[in-house]
Amino acid sequence: MVYQESIKASHNNNVSQSIYDGELINVLCRTTQMMSKPYEVFRRNNAAIDYSFSYILLEASLFLVITRILQFLLKPFRQPKVISDAIAGIIVGPSVLGRSKLFASHVFPQNARFMVRNLGLMGFMYFLFITGVKMDLGVIKKAGKKQWSVALVGVILPHMILLPLGFATRKHMDKELAKISSIGGVSSAVIITTFPVIYNVLRDLNLLSSEIGRLALSTVIISDCIGLIIIAAFEAAKQGEARSLNALYYLVSLFALSGIVVGGVPQLMTWIKRRTPEGRSLGQNYVTIILLGVFVIGFMTDFIGVAIGNGPLWLGLAIPDGPPIGSTLVDKMEVIMMEVLSPFSYTTIGLLTDVHAMSSCWSCVGPLFMLALVGYSSKLISVVVTTWYLNMPFREGLTLGLMLSLRGQVEFLLYLHWMDWKMVKTPNFTMMVLLTIVSTGVISSLISFLYDPTRPYMTNKIRTIQHNYPNSKLRIVASIYDEESVASLLSLLNVSNPSVSSPFAIYAIYVIELIGRASPVFIDHSQQAEYWDSSSEAIHHALNLYEENQSDSIEVQFFTSVAPQKTMYQDICELALVKKASLIILPFHKKHLNSLGVAGEVRRGMQSVNSNCLLNAPCSVGILVSKTALERSVFAASTSCSFPQRFVMLFLGGADAREALVYADRMVGDRRVSLTVIRFLTHNLQGDNEKERKLDDGVVTAFWVKNETNERVVYKEVVVSNGGDTLSAIQALDDGSYDLWIVGRGSGINPLLLHGLSNWNESPELGVIGDILASMDFSTTSSVLVVQQQVLRDDQRKSTNAHSSFCVQKIL
Repeated sequence: MVYQESIKASHNNNVSQSIYDGELINVLCRTTQMMSKPYEVFRRNNAAIDYSFSYILLEASLFLVITRILQFLLKPFRQPKVISDAIAGIIVGPSVLGRSKLFASHVFPQNARFMVRNLGLMGFMYFLFITGVKMDLGVIKKAGKKQWSVALVGVILPHMILLPLGFATRKHMDKELAKISSIGGVSSAVIITTFPVIYNVLRDLNLLSSEIGRLALSTVIISDCIGLIIIAAFEAAKQGEARSLNALYYLVSLFALSGIVVGGVPQLMTWIKRRTPEGRSLGQNYVTIILLGVFVIGFMTDFIGVAIGNGPLWLGLAIPDGPPIGSTLVDKMEVIMMEVLSPFSYTTIGLLTDVHAMSSCWSCVGPLFMLALVGYSSKLISVVVTTWYLNMPFREGLTLGLMLSLRGQVEFLLYLHWMDWKMVKTPNFTMMVLLTIVSTGVISSLISFLYDPTRPYMTNKIRTIQHNYPNSKLRIVASIYDEESVASLLSLLNVSNPSVSSPFAIYAIYVIELIGRASPVFIDHSQQAEYWDSSSEAIHHALNLYEENQSDSIEVQFFTSVAPQKTMYQDICELALVKKASLIILPFHKKHLNSLGVAGEVRRGMQSVNSNCLLNAPCSVGILVSKTALERSVFAASTSCSFPQRFVMLFLGGADAREALVYADRMVGDRRVSLTVIRFLTHNLQGDNEKERKLDDGVVTAFWVKNETNERVVYKEVVVSNGGDTLSAIQALDDGSYDLWIVGRGSGINPLLLHGLSNWNESPELGVIGDILASMDFSTTSSVLVVQQQVLRDDQRKSTNAHSSFCVQKIL
């Protein structure tokens, strides 16, 4: 790629002129000093000016500082990372800081700019390569009518509008831009959106796992395939402008190179995968060879005249996503690409962007601006109209249209390609860069305003254990984070007393972090026989055995969700909403203790998953803290176990405590279970909320009336003055005789019962008392179940007829 720019001679620069590509250009000659210490400013004046690498370090540091400041400032506006990075590039360029000759000569001298541009191109190449690795072209086979309709109409209809408009305004354009091939290339660029851009923006907005986000990703892959064909036609047309035969040579070379990539690379990857032991990451030698291949394919595509980013993208598409190859490449390269090479990419864009040059030539940017504006608008309208025809709600259709109108890194690279082809000059280049930043920034804010993926979860339909109809099926969503969490989950289900009259419908969802691919995956194993990994298959087998042993009272469906950690909770909540579950069971983010009482490893990122589930769940939620090793579990995984179980329920009042008590009462139906209920009260009912206390009294009274003659049930009341007394009473119970502690998370608790305990905040998702019970300072043998009752929309808990509902359910 060739960059032309005028260079002013100075007293220490030698400038000569030379003819290149039919044009007279300036050639700058600079003498550099080979010194071991480039910044020896104390021994030699201006020593640093001869060393471009020193400037690279300074420029990268400056860019990172500016972009971090911008990210902080733009965070309230929900702006994706590409916006802050692009603005940072413009700030260091001639539009802002580079306007100063002193800044330009001391921070971005000519000998450093050459390195910045080459590193920037490398950044774009690896960005497209990594994104290609993450892409799954198999989505095209699974795409339905909706995806195909939106993709085809969103590409064809805008072209039918924009191409005639471009030809009608040719006389107002620059000579190169007015060519037919240029108009076609520009029209396609402003209409077709690309997967790499949409994926990264949706990831920053935490919308990858949302319903509209999934639809946008599958749709844009289809339009990308169309875009690759159009780009090939555009490149061939540009090659054929000088001589028609050049277009033929180009197409032959293109097909030959793509044939090598498509036919040879997958075979090589299959061979590498066979040589990689199962469960192991890709070897370092293989990683090096593949990353070297990015340079090779980039050279070959640039050599035959294809945009330099196409080759790395093709190579990425030919490499299988997911483990072991795709996930290893992404894990090793993404940070380097995003944090080391990416700054130079945006700095390259910023150095070529000059707002002052654009402002002095409004007439020359007008035609291109009009084409871009009409292209963006026609694309958006086409998608919205199509979704309306497909009976999608207008709000969702508009959101999808906005997602498919996002612009970013691929467009920036394409604008550089236009500069290389001399289709546009600095004013038009600047205008397109600014238009991309503004449109993406505005669209991102609109998407955040219009679409909240958690909105459907917060419902006014009551779905709790307390309000579940008597002798009806109890629907439970059981989240599984790893194989170790299966045993404690099955043990809890065993003692929850499933029966023929009141069976359980278990919807087990195994959640896996999305690494090495872009599109989230949701597998219903009742309809698909595929497994994501060996753990998924083992878990499914264990659940099948459990269902077979209790087929008269247990029904199990198994799902696998592969999603980013930030959006895992969406699949869990969505499943609970669709299946009309009354309870979600989540494993605690810390694994069980071993036989010595030492905490196991932390499930990375799962604490935020649990917190988001508590915040957005459409039903009640229980977090299970397994504090014993599997081989010494207080529960028995076998249904034939007859070991007695001793449970204690701490009732501190409020909706969560009422839900926990109802669940504990259900467990008492199992003859192996004995239950002790401790109700905490204050002196003279001080600090009580009268409404909550009446509801508590109703539930507790109904519970005791039902179980008064049950020898396995003990009910006690403890009067305390503050949190210290509460803690002392709980510690007095910690004699190691109880197998499970049950407690409400905290809503509606009299604040006096917790006064002075606010320092317990290591795991806020467990509540104050739950955090104390789960701490290492407490019992090392008893598991803990923390229950939160469903939080209804607008944070209003409907408790009407709670007492009567409980009584009817339990008495009948």
